[in-house]
Amino acid sequence: MEENMKNLFLIVALIMIASEFGQAQRLRAVRHDIKEARQEAVRDARESKQGYLLAASKNKYPETEEFYDPNSFGRNVKFLGSFYAGTLYVYRSCDPQILLDEVGLVLAADDKCAAHTLGSPMATTEVFDTVWQITIPRNAVDNVIYPMLNNGIGFDSFANQSGVINFIYSPRLTIESEALNDPSAIDPNTGLPMNGSFTTSLAGSRVRSFSVTAGDFQSDYSNNSSVASRGLSRDYFAALGLPQSVINRLFNRPMTLKFGIRARVSGPVEFAQFFYTFRLLGN
Repeated sequence: MEENMKNLFLIVALIMIASEFGQAQRLRAVRHDIKEARQEAVRDARESKQGYLLAASKNKYPETEEFYDPNSFGRNVKFLGSFYAGTLYVYRSCDPQILLDEVGLVLAADDKCAAHTLGSPMATTEVFDTVWQITIPRNAVDNVIYPMLNNGIGFDSFANQSGVINFIYSPRLTIESEALNDPSAIDPNTGLPMNGSFTTSLAGSRVRSFSVTAGDFQSDYSNNSSVASRGLSRDYFAALGLPQSVINRLFNRPMTLKFGIRARVSGPVEFAQFFYTFRLLGN
């Protein structure tokens, strides 16, 4: 009897240790997501501030001083194109039959899917597609390419245990150009040469983190519009540290914009979807 009690206490102790270890892992994952989101927000704010200060320092026209963008002041806007960048779905399986039977979902040719085990962290997923891109012809714009996005974010959660729901969403962009092959074109995020391309986040990133208890049901589907403060302007590229000669070639050569989605979920999320549509303006 005494031996059985010892074994029982040992089993209970092991279960408690495993539970605490699992909770510690989940907390580390949440902290990692929050830290990552914070770093991205700080980087965006820094780039934005640098761009405005640079524009202000170059402004030689007192009558437009309050606008801090003399290169665009008074110019006509050009429409450069628009389209839908596909949807990234998150579910327990990406098997087409399971998606059809359980969700009623048939993936379009340019849709993406990532599998997520309920209650576990999902690896950060960044997806692009060859049809999620547009090439701006040489000399089509002189100063700025301005993306205007409509972001769609949604998820369902049926919590069978207490936990933390967390997700990160960010619209992504890779700029490809012959001009970025210049050795002086250095990626400020890595300190390495760009080698013809530069990847960054667009305005519209979103992070959510909240606790749920067993038996809770959470569902949230929303759309929001987002625009960059400066867009992909000459001042933006100068704030990245690109020399003027590289910036000139960037606008004087074809520039391919490849759009993508970066996302991650953790906790008892059963289904999620992330997408955006956009229109490009320029001058």
